[in-house]
Amino acid sequence: MSTALSVEDFEDHRKANPKSVVIDVRDHEKFEEGHVPTAIHIHKTKIAQEIADLVPDKTTEIFCYCGGGQSGPRSAELLHELGYTNAKAITGGYRALKTAIKKKL
Repeated sequence: MSTALSVEDFEDHRKANPKSVVIDVRDHEKFEEGHVPTAIHIHKTKIAQEIADLVPDKTTEIFCYCGGGQSGPRSAELLHELGYTNAKAITGGYRALKTAIKKKL
């Protein structure tokens, strides 16, 4: 099962399901420098401890991203291990998201 999707697919999913949850797993400083609007910040080391309180419904569509594409996929996999059935990672992380935004301008 692939848990990764492209920036374009992420944008399509968000439009179709605006109640989906976006989780930024980067360090707090990076999150403060910029992040996806409406993203929840949960550091990658705290997902297991914090996710149940923030997203109690394990069928919620969740998108994880990091800076460049390593921790986001690991976080999505961890969510699957915790019973979340609809967690995905954004391929390329925040860098890919910023690049896609610049191309649209």
